Amino acid sequence: MRRTFTILACLVALAGSNGMAQGTDAAKSESLTTLSRVYSAVQATQGREVFQTSCVSCHKSVELAGDKFWSGLIGKTVGDFFGYLRSSMPQDNPGGISDDDYASVTAYILQLNTMPAGERPLPGDSATLAKIRVVAPDTTRKGPGK
Repeated sequence: MRRTFTILACLVALAGSNGMAQGTDAAKSESLTTLSRVYSAVQATQGREVFQTSCVSCHKSVELAGDKFWSGLIGKTVGDFFGYLRSSMPQDNPGGISDDDYASVTAYILQLNTMPAGERPLPGDSATLAKIRVVAPDTTRKGPGK
């Protein structure tokens, strides 16, 4: 029993390790989730600014956080969400902002849902974003993106 617990603890520590090297790029991309620090805090701040100018006339940030909003995305990919934003928003001008701005808004929404920030910005590339699985927020964390 003690050995099983030790092995399990090691596996959990390895899975949560941000700096651990993966065997291949394919293995790394398959394991990416919204908890994998896939956006930067700077990008989320930029996304908040884009949100304020392009989205706030129809949406409030509180609508984009929490179980009611997030539960419909779990199991999908960030690429699915990014594609929806790009094809449907802003409602009066779908596709009317740059892919980088859509990625920044996506980063802002990840931050609103307490997904941890990392060092690199989220790319504005659908193929790359399709490799990031949406998972439930870590509710033990305090505050946006912390």
